[in-house]
Amino acid sequence: MGVTNLSTELLRAFITVIEVASFTRAAEILGRTQPAISLQIKRLEQTVGYDLIERKGKEITLTERGEALAVHARQILRLNDLAMVQFEKPSESSKLRVGLPVDYAVNTLQSCLTSVVRQYSEVQVEIRCDLSKNVLSALRSNEIDIAVALFDGDDQQFLFRNWEEQPNWVGATDFEIPDGADIPLVVHPYGCVYRDRMTTALKLAGKSWRIAYSSPGIGGVQRAVQDGLGLSCLTVPTVQSGMRKFTEKDGLPVLPPLHIGLFARQAQLGAGGYAAIDEMVKTLEAQSSDIHPG
Repeated sequence: MGVTNLSTELLRAFITVIEVASFTRAAEILGRTQPAISLQIKRLEQTVGYDLIERKGKEITLTERGEALAVHARQILRLNDLAMVQFEKPSESSKLRVGLPVDYAVNTLQSCLTSVVRQYSEVQVEIRCDLSKNVLSALRSNEIDIAVALFDGDDQQFLFRNWEEQPNWVGATDFEIPDGADIPLVVHPYGCVYRDRMTTALKLAGKSWRIAYSSPGIGGVQRAVQDGLGLSCLTVPTVQSGMRKFTEKDGLPVLPPLHIGLFARQAQLGAGGYAAIDEMVKTLEAQSSDIHPG
């Protein structure tokens, strides 16, 4: 049996339709007509022998085979675009908008973008830090191009890579869980994945709690934990000196793993964007032995 070659043109149409959730919008981006994009998707489905996209009215969803192909399609297009950029003439200044979560190693991720800024001086990098849910919302509304965010694990529209990491209960080294009283919690504002993990786990375990300290910034949360104001939920990269882990032996419930996603609007990335993705992937995978591909 001969090898079947996947057309990058068909794959680009496929990924663009996924990212913008519209055949019409994808046609505008790629400079084609809507019927031409529909035909390209059909040709791709005929090539692989499976339906890839389901349409219910204006809603577009991926089939199971479509989700599987999307992972490989993004990597194929990445290599194609990086190869072709070597032959492009220098262009005018462009912007790269990156969204990072305040609740997951934001300082480390910011630092890893330094080499990208130096290597691609013509690219203006704009970094936005916010709660994961707000970062993803900004990505969907095309306010940013690349995002790292904690997510539920089922968002495939812009997903480039994903990992899992085990969060930990942490408190000050001399902190003692109060006996017969509400457990004081140090948290980010409402809507934070960490906060939801803690309160849900305690509720299911039949334990009561109170919010002792709330801050939108990871620095404030870390300092409050070190000062002994309460327990919090952190991952290995954000645990600092002056803290210790608490476990089931301390009477606390096990926290479910976190899904960490690297999301990108691949239809509008240049070499600088792919370089940023590469740096963030290396950083995320080097941060901790607890993190592994999801």
